[in-house]
Amino acid sequence: DPKRRFSATRRAPVIRVRPPRGRRMVSAASTPRTTPRGSPRRRARASSFAEDDELAELQRRFAALEEEKRERAEKRAVARLTGGAPQSHIEAGLGSPSKPESAADLARLDSQVSSLRRRHDELVHANVAKRAELDKLSSKLRDLSREAEAPTAQDNPTVREIESLEQRLKKAVARYEDEYEVRRTYEQIVKRLKEERIGFANRLEARESTLKAREADYEDLLLMSHEANHSKELAKQELAKFEQAVAEERRRRDKQLAERKALVAKRTEAKTELERREKARREALAAAQRDSGADGDRAGVSEADIAEEQEKIRAYEAAFREIKEATGVSDVSEVIEKFLTQETTHRNLEQMTAEAQADIDKLTAKKREAHERMQRLKYSAEAGEEPPQVASPEPAGRTHERHRHRHERLAKVLVAIKAGVEHLADRLDGVDIEEARLALTEDNMVEVLHQCEKKLRRVIDAIREEEEAMVREMGQSTLKARPDMPSEPMAANNCRIGDVDGEDVDSEEEYEEDLEEEVFDRDALKEQSRGMLDMASKKRTKKRRANGN
Repeated sequence: DPKRRFSATRRAPVIRVRPPRGRRMVSAASTPRTTPRGSPRRRARASSFAEDDELAELQRRFAALEEEKRERAEKRAVARLTGGAPQSHIEAGLGSPSKPESAADLARLDSQVSSLRRRHDELVHANVAKRAELDKLSSKLRDLSREAEAPTAQDNPTVREIESLEQRLKKAVARYEDEYEVRRTYEQIVKRLKEERIGFANRLEARESTLKAREADYEDLLLMSHEANHSKELAKQELAKFEQAVAEERRRRDKQLAERKALVAKRTEAKTELERREKARREALAAAQRDSGADGDRAGVSEADIAEEQEKIRAYEAAFREIKEATGVSDVSEVIEKFLTQETTHRNLEQMTAEAQADIDKLTAKKREAHERMQRLKYSAEAGEEPPQVASPEPAGRTHERHRHRHERLAKVLVAIKAGVEHLADRLDGVDIEEARLALTEDNMVEVLHQCEKKLRRVIDAIREEEEAMVREMGQSTLKARPDMPSEPMAANNCRIGDVDGEDVDSEEEYEEDLEEEVFDRDALKEQSRGMLDMASKKRTKKRRANGN
């Protein structure tokens, strides 16, 4: 029914106007504005008036159409009630050709009504929006007019409340901005993490493969380090044995040299005494020849010769006694054999010294040649450069001075080692083993170190048992031994140069650098042993507490 539809269109639709999203709410009191002539508010009011006029015009047209329809309906009803046949006949005669026209008019009117209804709805919606905007502007105008009165904050509680609300609003706005920035930051973080999640698995696999390769290299280097340290310790032990043998041989040679020097001194004294006596005899003989006659001279000469011979015999006997005391033999043949043997031994020693010096010269030349060859191979493998020239041997005095400094340093290191071993034994006295404790001396230092090693092994075993118990209690099943990983092949530019002909080609300077490594002093050994014992006691206390709980 057109009337029903028209009445339905006259109902004002309910429209909820929401402020645009993201726009800040600012109070009108904080931003007062003035509306000049020709402002958008005046233009909006004029446009609302024009829309109201158009809406009234449409309503009048709808009312005229309704009135026309009602009149037609009333005429038809009156004609049916009066039964006017002539009128109906006339209408039938006249109206038959007008039916299509009335139908077309009705269709046209319906389309117009539909278009007008749509236009009405649009205007009603625009009117509602404008009225909402008008209400908003009116409220703002009231606020501005209220603010124009400039009330004092001391007299008006509303102003104070408004100020407090404004402060709260500002704080809320600032907090909103901060939270919004935080939100944007987290959104960017989430976006970045989503982007990184795509290639994270590949990067993780690459890092894991790199880590495995590094761990394999670390194990290889660790094994090489252990082997090098073991070789170094063996070399040190051999050096210590060799130095001990050299020291013993030196002491023996010094003793023999002292004995021979004493023997030579005694022989020199005896010879000097004999020369003095011979000189005195000759002087006495010359004086006797001048004083006495020919016969008396013969008798005096014979007596002087006898006395001289007796004096010689006594001197020879005294010298022979001294020789027997020095050699430790009593027979004359044994003394002669001893002297001959010593001369033979002296010649043999001189010959052995010459041979050893020749061997040393040969070995030094071989070592120098091998070192030069190693340098040439090394530099040619690395950069193709010419090997450096080998320095000439140092003078004997400088070598002796360097050896003396090395011996003094080793002596100091030995004293420090002895003190450290003694302190370590004192610190480990509380650990019980089956053997009795030994008193530290220079001869049994190795045995004391073996005892300390046994005690330390017992402490380490106790610590390991406590750690395993703690792991079992905590349920950490993930602590497993890492499987062996295959080692990667060497790079193309990783050149390894082995020993030349199996000989040691290290230079004297490198050997000295190996000897001059850092050795822990007494204080460092004390701190290290104290830390180990403190750790063991703490873990033992934790275990007792855990067992008590």
